[in-house]
Amino acid sequence: MFKEIIKPSLILFLVCAIMTGALAYVNSVTKPIIDENNIIAEQESLKNVYNDADNFLDAKTAEELKSEGIDVGDNIEKIYTAQKDGQSVGYVVAVFSSGYGGQMKILVGIDNDLNIEGVSLTNHNETPGLGANAADPKFTDQFLGKAPETTYNVVKSVPNNENEIQAITAATVTSKAVTKGVDEAVALVRLMAGGA
Repeated sequence: MFKEIIKPSLILFLVCAIMTGALAYVNSVTKPIIDENNIIAEQESLKNVYNDADNFLDAKTAEELKSEGIDVGDNIEKIYTAQKDGQSVGYVVAVFSSGYGGQMKILVGIDNDLNIEGVSLTNHNETPGLGANAADPKFTDQFLGKAPETTYNVVKSVPNNENEIQAITAATVTSKAVTKGVDEAVALVRLMAGGA
C-alpha cells in the first residue's frame, strides 16, 4: 500500500511544493520590475495628454472624490493632478464611455483655466477603419483649446461653433461616446477648479 498510494502522493506533494516555492520566488523578483514599468507607462500616457506637466500626483478615485463631497459623474474612474515646477497646473481625468464596440477608456488633460490640453483613447474595441479613427489626432485634436461653457455637440458637417465636434464618418456613436467622456471630464475639472 505504501508503494502504490502513499509514495506517489508524497512525491507529487514535494514536486508541487518545490514548484510553488519557485513560482513565489520568481514573482518576488519580477513584481517590483513589473510595477515600476507600469508606473512608467502610466506616466507616459498622462504626459501624452498633458505634455506641459513635469509630474503627476497619485490619482484620486471617483469614490475618494465622492467621500470629499465632490459630485462625480458615473463614468469617471480617477483624476490626476498635473504639476509643473511643484505647482498644480491642471488635471488628467480617466473616464469611461460606451461606444459602438463597448466600453472605452479616455484620458483628458485639462488645465486650471479649462483649456483642453489633450485627449487620448487608451482602450477601446471600436471597429477598425471606422470607430477606431476616434483615436486619431485628426478627431481628438478638435477638442483642444478652451472648453465651451456648455457641453460639446457632435455634428456631421463642418463645425460652425466652438462647442461643435465633427463626427467621424460612419461612426457617429463612437464620436458621441468620446464627446460624452470629454464633457464629463470637463465638468469634473470645472468643479475641482472652483467653477460652477
